Amino acid sequence: MKNLKLYVWEDVLCDYTCGVIFALAETLDEAKELVNEESEYNLDWEMEKEPKIIENKFAFSLWGGG
Repeated sequence: MKNLKLYVWEDVLCDYTCGVIFALAETLDEAKELVNEESEYNLDWEMEKEPKIIENKFAFSLWGGG
């Protein structure tokens, strides 16, 4: 199995509240490519900041709403 990592960009896609972008990929470049392939918009500008890179067991929650 390949060494996949979870790339997480927090505090992005902000409107009333901010969202999160994530991708499971081998490299940062691949993660960005996957995000843009799945989005109807080019999100490069949202992924300019460094993502969290998760390589081990991890849990995370994010409250939404306004």
